[in-house]
Amino acid sequence: MLLSLAGLPDFFRAQGIINLHFPELIPLDNYARPAGPVVNRLDDWYQSLLKKLIDRDSEVAVTEDQLSKDSIENIHVFTTEPECDFVFQVLDKAYLEWMNSTSANDRLRLLVFPPCDHSNRVTSWAEGNRLDVLAAPDRSELLSGDLVKVTIPAGSGPLVIPKLEDWFIRHHRGLRYIRTLLAALQDTSRHCLVSCNSWCWVYLKKAVNADLVLPVPDSLAPMNAEILGKWLLELMSEELQQPATFCDHNNGKEILRCEEDGTISDKFMQQLANDSGGIPWIAWQLWCRSLRTEAERDDQSDNTEEPEKQQASGDKGIVFWTIRNQPPRLPRGHEHAACLLSQALLIHGSLPEQMLSAVLPPATGESSLIVALIRSGFVECHGDEIRCLATADPVIWTSLANSGMTMARF
Repeated sequence: MLLSLAGLPDFFRAQGIINLHFPELIPLDNYARPAGPVVNRLDDWYQSLLKKLIDRDSEVAVTEDQLSKDSIENIHVFTTEPECDFVFQVLDKAYLEWMNSTSANDRLRLLVFPPCDHSNRVTSWAEGNRLDVLAAPDRSELLSGDLVKVTIPAGSGPLVIPKLEDWFIRHHRGLRYIRTLLAALQDTSRHCLVSCNSWCWVYLKKAVNADLVLPVPDSLAPMNAEILGKWLLELMSEELQQPATFCDHNNGKEILRCEEDGTISDKFMQQLANDSGGIPWIAWQLWCRSLRTEAERDDQSDNTEEPEKQQASGDKGIVFWTIRNQPPRLPRGHEHAACLLSQALLIHGSLPEQMLSAVLPPATGESSLIVALIRSGFVECHGDEIRCLATADPVIWTSLANSGMTMARF
């Protein structure tokens, strides 16, 4: 069953899919990375051997030199990160009733959010609900020797304190604000929702015993292949106004295909869910990076195409091909230093380059390392700060784990 993307929302609503199976909040300790596709190692070895013995290009449906990313970059849904409205709905369901309660025994809640949330969704959610937000101090103050004072503002309504990663610097002089904030939270009678990213939480538990003050954290449940596929289809259906098909460029098989019973199941989506950790904005970045369309050919080439193939292509509307991008590689000979820098950026969310020297061991050579990591596709400059790229998250995760570093849940 081939569905036009333009008609997908109505189809999903008829099947009871939209707004029904999106992930909810779960205890952080219950988070588990979605499983990748089952690998038949013997079959993989056999297919690999075949490719070595015969012309590889004869085995693929479309070779990469026949594909182009140019047209993808002109389609809004593939170039603008989605707001993930369902996340706001999840937060509404989880916290609005609690915030309106008067219980003095349940004043604090902690939300540990996935990394690479460059849209600051918790802040946006709080502002959208007209909740008070306590802003972090300016980063220039975090390493100063001035006396620190943090006051929870008076008020009858709930208070949201997003991004604890902005309240400290990983330095022996950089923890005064976060310690003072935690002390103030112990004394307040106001309902407070505190949030931070998963790497920040691992650090704060060790550095300032934050888990003794704050409650057991909630987190966003991971999106499995089924949920992820339906979400991506819904996103694209809002923009693409003609039928579209997604195919693996290696074998031509359709992926992201909604069957008659409303299910979506293919190895590509299973691998995407695993690579992204089930985190929607990371999955979206990886998905868009994998998409290609067939490159435009000259008139002579178009005229010589077999009529049957032209008809088949027309029936499918737009055909998007997916490729497996080569993952970025850490600078050779500087892998450990690159892991230290990546971990520091994940803990803090982002940092100005001049502050990296305060959180990294001496002789790391962060200035040259940043240039190399930008060139390799691991980090990017955003304003005057450096941050990890979402598309590099799978490689960073694997590299940090292989280096024996303390790992976040996601």
